[in-house]
Amino acid sequence: MNVNERKVPLKLLKLEAILGRLQKDYPKIPFIKENLAKIQAGYNGEKSNDYQLGYLPPKDYFIFHDIRLKLNGRYFQIDTLILTNRYILLLEVKNIAGAVRFDTIFNQFIQTKNGIEIALPDPILQINRQQYQFKEWIKKNHLLLIPIHGLVVISNPQTVISTNNEALSKTVIHAAALPNKITQLHNHFHNQIISDKELRKTIRLINKGNTPLNTSILDTYKISKNDILPGVICKECDHLPLIREFGYWRCPNCRKRSKNGHIEALKDYYLLFGNEITSCQLREFLLISSPSLATRLIKSAHPYVQSIGTNKGRIYKLDFNLT
Repeated sequence: MNVNERKVPLKLLKLEAILGRLQKDYPKIPFIKENLAKIQAGYNGEKSNDYQLGYLPPKDYFIFHDIRLKLNGRYFQIDTLILTNRYILLLEVKNIAGAVRFDTIFNQFIQTKNGIEIALPDPILQINRQQYQFKEWIKKNHLLLIPIHGLVVISNPQTVISTNNEALSKTVIHAAALPNKITQLHNHFHNQIISDKELRKTIRLINKGNTPLNTSILDTYKISKNDILPGVICKECDHLPLIREFGYWRCPNCRKRSKNGHIEALKDYYLLFGNEITSCQLREFLLISSPSLATRLIKSAHPYVQSIGTNKGRIYKLDFNLT
């Protein structure tokens, strides 16, 4: 069973939000789009992998997605973690087109596409490090240690895999082979090692320790807050800003109207600036002047906006449940 659902990566949402609020000729846009494409490809690969995991009997497997745990003051991340009472399986998912070659002599992962070779971080080193880190995390949390196995999963079915070490076939597979591989592991580790009680404890501690990464996208890309265009964006033609009139947001470009365009704008604010906003900041971001209108819009945005404090000290908490 899925212990937690895989969500759209927060960084992907932030990059989409920031692209919609920069001038079209902003110099960093090509770099941002390139990074967005990489993150989107990775997410698509993980979803493809999740589809294969759907063939597993849910009562035997507890599946965690995008787990980020703390060990000795530092965090480590696991694409997919599968917990059973016999063993633990960690998956490092790669969505890479063309051909890939694993060079175990120099620990290189080489992609060849359109005749061009590119050296990428070695996922074998990554999965080995994750196995060690998760083993240490289990020890730190005084959990019963069970065998930990790691796999590198190539999600693109058209990717050609080669290596100078045939033994890697036990560690590197295509996503389509994942259900059969897991069945083999289940038969290999045929003895139950931990009790249902210990299993539930492990699930609880993983959920408690999971800390999604949530850094400032403006700081990451060194973009000034002043470069972010305010206003409500038209969902039909992407025009910015819309005009507030007669209880609606009207697009001066395509003339479409929106009742709740401000909610999407507040979601952008949440992604770009954080989860707190004042009435003044809201008016500045939505390009409205009326405090009473701001109050009505805040009330209409429930449950995404909650009021904290009173009078001049009042702030509003934004929560779009994206992590």
